[in-house]
Amino acid sequence: MTEELHKDRARSRGDMSMMAEGLKRSSETMDAAKSPIVQEVLAYLGDGRTVLDIGAGVGRFTSPLAKAGCQVVAIEPSAEMLLHLRETLEQHDVSGQVQVVESSWPLADALQAEVALAAFVIQFSSDFAGFAGAMERAATRRCVLAVHVDPIMGFMKPLWELFRPHEPAPHMPDFADIYPALIQAGIVADVRIFSESHGPRWTDPSEAIPMMAARLGIAEDPEALARLRAVLSERREEFMKPRPHRAAVISWSPRPE
Repeated sequence: MTEELHKDRARSRGDMSMMAEGLKRSSETMDAAKSPIVQEVLAYLGDGRTVLDIGAGVGRFTSPLAKAGCQVVAIEPSAEMLLHLRETLEQHDVSGQVQVVESSWPLADALQAEVALAAFVIQFSSDFAGFAGAMERAATRRCVLAVHVDPIMGFMKPLWELFRPHEPAPHMPDFADIYPALIQAGIVADVRIFSESHGPRWTDPSEAIPMMAARLGIAEDPEALARLRAVLSERREEFMKPRPHRAAVISWSPRPE
């Protein structure tokens, strides 16, 4: 079954634009070439040095892989992400080594590469085993997944408790949800947990008000919006400080069909 890579659990264009801006900022402050994710991909390349970057986003892993001499197919369905992706490739002068494919995953037309990489995107699929199975069919040497270990939407929990105290906070699937599904599907993988420090999610917390208000369901409530602005102002230091975050690299050899 084909799943939309950014099927939300539904994200608006505004959400995607804000996410793209945030990813662009964070990628500018990280040394992605030293990332355990990039290193895992490089460790399993063959002579062709070919990679599928599934859900390439703004190119935070596409670019360092291309700079390392890889031929990369960057697969990304979001117009907002694609805009930043192409800017990143031009900025790092690697456009010639990257084929950009505007598509969801799995692809309608089969492509193959030595390594299939999907970094922080499988959580948007409602069929984890199907997503990973499509990676196996595309990879000749290795499948590499990167998933969050710590809750992705953790920053929303205190706000949810304030504005919607009688409802559970939203949960985006993470390692605890995804890895058991892979095991159940018969995938035996190597797992490496690593921790990194992320800078501020926004240059100013008030920039996130539209996204937060939409998720809280208060976008049409002036009183609640005013309260949200006040809370973000009071907690500005908390929202702006760097935070440690754990992620997992899940890596395995594709099984023969």
